[in-house]
Amino acid sequence: MVIKTLPDPLAKPIANTQLLLQRQRRSHSAPYPAFNRTEIPQQHRLPDAADLRRMCIITKNDLNRIYENLDHRQRSKDAIQQEIARKKEIAERSAQVTKHWTNTIAGARERKLEMRKIREQEEEDRKKLLDIEEEKLAAERRREHIEKAKQLKYYETDRVRTFHSALLHTEVLKERDLQIEMKKRIEQMRQTDDEQERQRYQVAQNDYLRAEQEKAEKKARDRSNLSQYHIAQMERKRMQHMNEKQKDLQEGEEYRRLGEQYAHEQMEIERFRKLTQHDVKNMYDQALDDKFKVRQMEKQLDEEEDDELRIYADAKKHIARLRRQKEFQAHQEKQDARDYMTGYLGSLQKRAEANLDTQMFRARAEREAKELREEQEKLDKQRKMKDSINKYRQEAMKRREAEKEMDERDDAELRLRKAEADQLFLIYQQEKDKKRDEDAQAVSEHLLKQAQERKDRERALKATEVDEVQLDKHMSEIERQQFQDYAGRVISYMDENGRNTYPMKKVYVEEMKRFDQWNQGYRKNESRSSNSESKPRTQEKNTYDQTKKNLGFQWDIPQQ
Repeated sequence: MVIKTLPDPLAKPIANTQLLLQRQRRSHSAPYPAFNRTEIPQQHRLPDAADLRRMCIITKNDLNRIYENLDHRQRSKDAIQQEIARKKEIAERSAQVTKHWTNTIAGARERKLEMRKIREQEEEDRKKLLDIEEEKLAAERRREHIEKAKQLKYYETDRVRTFHSALLHTEVLKERDLQIEMKKRIEQMRQTDDEQERQRYQVAQNDYLRAEQEKAEKKARDRSNLSQYHIAQMERKRMQHMNEKQKDLQEGEEYRRLGEQYAHEQMEIERFRKLTQHDVKNMYDQALDDKFKVRQMEKQLDEEEDDELRIYADAKKHIARLRRQKEFQAHQEKQDARDYMTGYLGSLQKRAEANLDTQMFRARAEREAKELREEQEKLDKQRKMKDSINKYRQEAMKRREAEKEMDERDDAELRLRKAEADQLFLIYQQEKDKKRDEDAQAVSEHLLKQAQERKDRERALKATEVDEVQLDKHMSEIERQQFQDYAGRVISYMDENGRNTYPMKKVYVEEMKRFDQWNQGYRKNESRSSNSESKPRTQEKNTYDQTKKNLGFQWDIPQQ
């Protein structure tokens, strides 16, 4: 559809022709079905060959409204973005203006943050100072622990432990002297206390005798009181015995009266029993009569039942006789049917025997025909087998000849390859011998090099031993000086405190002798090492010769 823009109706018309043209266009602005351009009349066409009936004519205002509707969303988005940018710019300007104000919330917050940073920095500096002080204290403690560990390690050496044993011996001697002195004092105190103990014993003995006398008097008074109590007790028992005897007499009278009463009651019971026995006898006789009558009645009933049983037995015998008759009649009927069937089967057998000869002749003919057919098939099979055997024999002969030719050709190729392999093996053996000679030469050079290296190692080892001896000597001197200082201080302290320092001095002298022996050993080692270094060159040559013999070499080392 083609859209044409018309001028504004409020605008002034240019000419009458234009007005007529507009009216004509409005009159033909409605849509029409599609027509062929060639069939449209000339009056319905515009100068540019556009069909008026296929156009939708709108005004400029409508077109602007359509454009506005189409661009509404984009313009709304642009307006929103512009508003956001404007607000952001205003906020930035406001922030720039109020950034350095101190009477605002943000300014107060910034000031608090700065103060907090200052406090944190001061706290951090203080902690650093504390850490430095703690590190110094820790270093001091570590140094003290190290010194203590060194001291303990020094105390654990055999020399110091021996010296400490002597120190302990000194302390034991001192303790022994103190114990002897204490024993003397105790003996003296014991002699002083014996007299006092004797006096105390005399006083205690007098007190004991006086207490025993008082105890005897008290016992006499108690015995008198006890005798009076026993007399009173005997009187009470006598009175009690008399009272009990009186009670026994009264109880005897009561028992006698009760016995007489019991005998009277027994006589009454016996009389009543006799009367009761007579009544029981009468009742027993009456029961026997009743029992006899019952037996008579039962006997009469049994006779009546026997008559009924007799009648029932006769009826049962009659029924059994009738059953036997029926069974005999049924057996007779079965026998008749069996005889009829036997006769019928005999007739059938006779007819079958008549047809048997015909069947035998037919079977014999069929069997002969079958044998003839099998014989013919057997001959055909034998002939085919012979043909196949001949054919296989010919093919086998041809195949054997071909295999023989192939084997001969393979043997020739095998001999050729074997000759080539022998030639290659010969070359390989030559190269192998050459390589073996080179390896032997390399091994000899390597062994000579090892011998030289061993000699160098021995020299280095000797030099190391000399250094170790010097170091041990130096350490021994330090240890001697340290032990001498320590032992001297301990011995002097013990002398000042009145201890017997003989064991400690003895250990000290022994350790000093041991130090002197070690120093002499170090001097001997130094002299031995110096002598070994000053050996002539011939000894080295002998060493090489001996090494060569030990290694099993057969060549000579050139003289130097």
